[in-house]
Amino acid sequence: MLTDSQSIFICGIVILSFVFFGILDILDTIFIAGPIVIGFLVVVVNLIVTKRIPEAEELEQIRKAKETASEEI
Repeated sequence: MLTDSQSIFICGIVILSFVFFGILDILDTIFIAGPIVIGFLVVVVNLIVTKRIPEAEELEQIRKAKETASEEI
């Protein structure tokens, strides 16, 4: 769904908009709070939906990547 960098970017936008609109005291407006909540929910759903590779497979992929990198040198 989303990559790690996209999730971090969305988290940053949510945090900055929460702080900015909180300082302006307009978070009670649905047009402001709605997109912030939707951004937060997108990140949370992405965490739940995204399946991690099992550790054994992940370690094997790292090993293969190191082997191919050393062969290129």
